Amino acid sequence: MSSLASSKHPSLEDLIKAARGLIPADLLIENVSYVNLLTGEIYRASIGVLGDRVAYVIEGDADRLKARRRFDGKGLYAVPGLIDSHLHIESSMLTPPRFAEAVLPRGVTTVAIDPHEIANVLGKKGVKYMLEASRGLPLKIYVLAPTCVPSLPGKETSGAELTADDIEEMLSWKGVIGLAEVMDFSGVINLDPKMIEIVKAGRRRGVVIDGHCFLKGLDLNAYVAAGMEADHENFSFEDALEKLRLGMLIKLRAPYLLDVREFVNGLKSLRSPIGFLLVTDDILPDNLKRDGHLDNVVRSFIEAGLDPIEALRASTLYPAIHLRLYDRGLIAPGRLADIILLRSLEGFEVEHVFADGDLVASGGKLVKPIPISSFPEDAKKTVKVGRLSLEDFKIRAPIKRGKIKVRVIELLGAEEAEGAESFSQSILTRFSIEEVEAREGWLDLGDLALIAVIERHGKGGGMAKGLLKGSGLREGAAASTVAHDSHNLIVVGKDPKDMLSAANKVIEMQGGVAVARKGEIIASLPLPVAGLMSEEPLEEVAEGFEKVRKAFRSIGLRDHPYSPPLFFLALPVIPEAKITDKGLYSVLEQKFVSLFAE
Repeated sequence: MSSLASSKHPSLEDLIKAARGLIPADLLIENVSYVNLLTGEIYRASIGVLGDRVAYVIEGDADRLKARRRFDGKGLYAVPGLIDSHLHIESSMLTPPRFAEAVLPRGVTTVAIDPHEIANVLGKKGVKYMLEASRGLPLKIYVLAPTCVPSLPGKETSGAELTADDIEEMLSWKGVIGLAEVMDFSGVINLDPKMIEIVKAGRRRGVVIDGHCFLKGLDLNAYVAAGMEADHENFSFEDALEKLRLGMLIKLRAPYLLDVREFVNGLKSLRSPIGFLLVTDDILPDNLKRDGHLDNVVRSFIEAGLDPIEALRASTLYPAIHLRLYDRGLIAPGRLADIILLRSLEGFEVEHVFADGDLVASGGKLVKPIPISSFPEDAKKTVKVGRLSLEDFKIRAPIKRGKIKVRVIELLGAEEAEGAESFSQSILTRFSIEEVEAREGWLDLGDLALIAVIERHGKGGGMAKGLLKGSGLREGAAASTVAHDSHNLIVVGKDPKDMLSAANKVIEMQGGVAVARKGEIIASLPLPVAGLMSEEPLEEVAEGFEKVRKAFRSIGLRDHPYSPPLFFLALPVIPEAKITDKGLYSVLEQKFVSLFAE
């Protein structure tokens, strides 16, 4: 017997010998209900594993075969480990090791992340830090190089700007397997030189190029022709179908962002459709703790009527092919031994999880601790804001007293909207003209709230202020460095003292979220890694964020189960009215507008 037979990466010779039963497997998972994703069959089988590879899958008993360890599958359903092809770890507010702790027991064994959140703060260095923090984990984490940092150059101040040369360099790094969502779809179809060079870099290497667009007709044809392979921005089945018909894979998020039943019914109306993938995108820590991760997306599609085999293909086989990770996505000889054992196929109840041939989780808990690495200190000192004062959270009027017309950001969604399809509505805004009082040279907010965005990357300390309608805010203030995509310090409030308190608390924590009322901080969550993530475990971070949400509600600030609208008010690529550190911005007109209306 070769000395390599039990190593983590077996030699080809030993793998062939083990597959023939000539040498013992390292692990024999016996008596499982094997779910064959190629044939759609389910039958009793045993799975032999050598090192990190599946050596064989045989029907029936494996009594005659030798193995160093045997594991009784007790008739549980054996399916491949889940593969998430589009997500942002930063949105979980966890670092990669803590994220791995959270999702491995849920059956997620491979992810492809877009670290554009940390890239907006730390640039290439942030991407490298995410890669380094992902090494050696039982969760396999690959990176798609962020393509749009910042999301809208010249309209906001981010911590960094990534060029085509930066993208080219990142594509040479181990673990970087493609281009992340190309959000600047207008730049692509209108031949913006920077975006064209970025896309060409991906095409030259033949890597994954992920899309992100809201296009139709010939414009969509042009975007797909440029090389965009998949798109997760699908809010209606009609829009998704147009992309699918043009050869674009559609990535479906659930249950917070779309009507799952609409999509399932749409898919079932087609004749044997393929090319749809299940993904998570952004999952906040409280939702992750309560509902799960990709397993929850799979479960929601099955509950809505999608055949479990199809749901599994969309979360294992199809993403493996899309990501060019051909060594996973099936439980088959030669593939990675990423295997989930389920109590129920329809309910997708995960009992045991094997990653690279090792049992890593059972009964919803890790079998052994994951090594937790820390981020460098410079990643924890990113909130570079000078001294603030009460006047920073007031607005001077051009007249001493009297009525004056102002341009106001108005949140459009219903205050109590909670349905899956309601999130896109909850973050939509428009400009409206309101009349307010000037008193002693300052604006009286009345029923409005004040919103401020403060540059926090140490690039001049710019600050813009505006007025917000429809926030629900009755009192107090909230501040956050989670403010897509440039993640400057955003503060909203009714009282300058509370706004100053909340802002100073976030600065003191070097990032995070804080809520103040009547001069006191009533909730706060430190996120010191790039102002976005915590190095604490999920349970602690989720509990902290739940308290923040509760505090939001206590002061009347609008929330949504998917994500608080506050986090998106500074994102200048979502219609229609936004505010960045540079001023009020009209997304439709693509220009800055004044606070005071003529």
